[in-house]
Amino acid sequence: RREHSAPRGWEAAARGMSQVVSQVRAGTVVRATALVAACVVATTTLVSAFLGDLPVDVSPVPMISDTFVRAPASYVARAGVAAVACLLLVTTLLVRSFLKAFACEDGSRKDAAFWRRVTECHSCVGAAAALALLVVAAVNDRENLPAHFAAASVFFIGTWLWHLCVFVQLCAHRSVTDAKSLQWKCVCVVISGVSLAAFFAMCGVSLARFYEPIALCEWLPAGGIGGVPRGPGA
Repeated sequence: RREHSAPRGWEAAARGMSQVVSQVRAGTVVRATALVAACVVATTTLVSAFLGDLPVDVSPVPMISDTFVRAPASYVARAGVAAVACLLLVTTLLVRSFLKAFACEDGSRKDAAFWRRVTECHSCVGAAAALALLVVAAVNDRENLPAHFAAASVFFIGTWLWHLCVFVQLCAHRSVTDAKSLQWKCVCVVISGVSLAAFFAMCGVSLARFYEPIALCEWLPAGGIGGVPRGPGA
């Protein structure tokens, strides 16, 4: 009698996600995730500004984490950012399934195997970034600054690397997207990468001294991350 073992890990998730991808465009879910994230950050910023909880005496531009330190903005952030993290994890699986279905098989069998391995690797990076965002939601910078900063760093760098790899893979399989979408993704990835490099460089010198430009360099990659989802396939 043949025994059928239950699928595990990514393969189990991929089988379920492939059915979703066949009915829903991956880009739709990705854009929805970005929209939810934008709504959460906009809400916490407006609430904190209305209650006078932003450090306007230091800089007119706050760090993103400074917008959800105190209640009630902190309640919105904990629930909202955690929801975004879960959506981002689902998005990672959806994009993985999309790429394996449409952006791996254009060339030879050897090329297809290479792109499948690439897809697995950058999907793991994207999933790690989503899990790090859960830590950002659970621990704000006033509760534990090292843990919050480390998790936020993993999220930003991991998400940027994931987007960069997805962009490169789409460039290698242009039939699944369009030129304008690729151009827009390129702009977002470049802006995010440059901003993150400047962010960490200035943080390494002095957060207090460069608070305002550091805050700007945090908002730019956040916007870049939200801007990338014009696609895939859009």
